[in-house]
Amino acid sequence: MSFTRGRDAATITTDSAAGAQSLTLDSLVKTYAARGREEFTAVKGIDLAIEPGELVALLGPSGCGKTTTLRMIAGLETVTSGSITIGDREISDLPAAKRGVGVGFESYALYPPMSIRENLLYGLKARKVAGAEQMVDSIAARLEMEDLLSLRPAALSSGQKQRVALARALVRNPPVLLLDEPLSHLDASARNRVRRELKVLQREFGYTTIVVTHDQVEALSLADRLAVMANGVVQQFGTPDEVFDDPANLFVAQFVGEPQINVLPGVVRIVDGRTRVEIGSGAGYLESSASSVRNGESVTVGVRPQDCSLARGTREDGAGVGAEVAWFEHLLEFGLTTSTVRGMEEGIVTVTPAQDIHEAEERVVLTASPERVYLFDTDNGDRLR
Repeated sequence: MSFTRGRDAATITTDSAAGAQSLTLDSLVKTYAARGREEFTAVKGIDLAIEPGELVALLGPSGCGKTTTLRMIAGLETVTSGSITIGDREISDLPAAKRGVGVGFESYALYPPMSIRENLLYGLKARKVAGAEQMVDSIAARLEMEDLLSLRPAALSSGQKQRVALARALVRNPPVLLLDEPLSHLDASARNRVRRELKVLQREFGYTTIVVTHDQVEALSLADRLAVMANGVVQQFGTPDEVFDDPANLFVAQFVGEPQINVLPGVVRIVDGRTRVEIGSGAGYLESSASSVRNGESVTVGVRPQDCSLARGTREDGAGVGAEVAWFEHLLEFGLTTSTVRGMEEGIVTVTPAQDIHEAEERVVLTASPERVYLFDTDNGDRLR
C-alpha cells in the first residue's frame, strides 16, 4: 500500500516508520483550580518515554487521569508543570494545530452538515495534501466503512461515528497518533475486527500511538507497552507480559487479568529458609518465592485463577490449601470453580480444564507454583519480593 502527499507527491509506503517520532512526558502535572473551590490535581507527575513507532496504552478506571494526559499531549488542556517532547521538539506551549498529532475522540467531533467523505477530506484539503481522495478511499476500505462515505453523521449509529472518528485520525498519517477510547462504541464483532485492523495499520505506517482505554483486553492485545494508571499516577509501565506476570502492586494485579486475581489474607511462616503463607484457619499453606518478608508477618496474597491447580481429595502433607467447592461454571472451553476455605469469607476462583467437572460440596486441594504466588503489603499494597 502507498499514498502520495505534499507538493512533490512523496510516496508514503509501509516502511514509513522512519517518519515516526519519540514522545516523552517529563514530570507532567495537571491541576484544576477555580475560585472558591479546592484545587484538584488530576495528573500527578507522569514520566513516560515512548519510542518511535511504539503503541502505548494508557489503561485505568474512569477518573484516573488518562484522558487528561492525552488532552495535554494534544494541546486541548494546558500543562500545569512538566514538559511534552515530540522527537527533539518541546511542544508544551504550542497550540494544538502546530503539534503535528492526529487525535481520535471518543465524542466523535464530526461536522454535521458534511458527508462522511467530506469530514475525512476536510483536514487534508485544508493542508493541500495531494492524493487526498485516494487516501480517504483506502482508509475507508481498511475500516470497512465505504458504504458510509455518502452519508451524514446524523444517519450513523454511535459505533459507525466512532469508526469515522478513527478514520479521520488515521488518514492524516501523523507522526504521533492519539486515540481516546477508539473502540468503546463498537459492537463486539466490529470491535474485534477494527482492533486487529488498527494494529495492522499502526504497524504499516509506523505511527507512534497512545491509546486511552479502560478495557484491559483492548490494552493487552494492542499495546507494545501499557501504563496502568490510578489516581493520576502511573502505577506500572511495561509490556503486557511484564504487567500481567510481574505486577508492581496490588492495584495492578487486580486491575489487569480476567478472571480477576484471587486476593487472600495470609501469615508468613519461614521454614527451612522457604516462605510459606498460611491461608485460612488451619486450611493449609502456599509457598511463595518472595524472600523480603518476616516470619509471622501478615500479608495480602494474590494468586491468579489461571495459576491455581485443583485436585480432588483432602489435604495431607506438603503445600496446598484444603477447600470445598461452592459452585462450578462450565464455560465450554474451560471451567471456573469457586471454592471456599475455612476461616475466609471470599471464595477462591480456579480456571479448570473443560473436561474437569466439579460438584458443589466436593472436597478439593488448591496449589500454585511459588513464583506465581504474589505477596503484597497489607497497608499500601506494594509488592513484596
